[in-house]
Amino acid sequence: MEKKERLRKIIWRIAVVIFAIVIIFLAFYNIKDLKQAKRAEYTLRQLKELRIALEEYYQLANEYPNLTQEGAKDNLRILDYTDKNGKFISFAEIYGRDSLPSTPENENIGESNMIYDTDNFSKGSRTGGWNYDFSGRTGEIHANLPVNIFSQNVDWCEY
Repeated sequence: MEKKERLRKIIWRIAVVIFAIVIIFLAFYNIKDLKQAKRAEYTLRQLKELRIALEEYYQLANEYPNLTQEGAKDNLRILDYTDKNGKFISFAEIYGRDSLPSTPENENIGESNMIYDTDNFSKGSRTGGWNYDFSGRTGEIHANLPVNIFSQNVDWCEY
């Protein structure tokens, strides 16, 4: 009887350890999933803010700002100008920031605020940063990220 009782205790302890390992694994998996979701939400929020600022700028200037200009990604103030009517126009003031935000990093790519001029968003490098149609004068902008980079099943060149 004593051997059976000891065996039950050992089996019970093993079961408790296995259960604890499973709980820890699930918690780690959920934390990783939450981090990925936050990165996707951050990117979507940045896209929305950029698009709103681009449209507000367009309403004032009748053209989109040249975000692809050398140095503009880190200093939006270099795009400031005074129009022919003497009105000061500043994308930085409209946007409320002095530089473009970076797309978040993950295991596959680093964070980046590089901006690429393109009119074919599906052919972006998908290495981080932003794809922006300045040459085509559409002002369209997308995150230059791989599909499903943050486990949210988002095709960033389409969004």
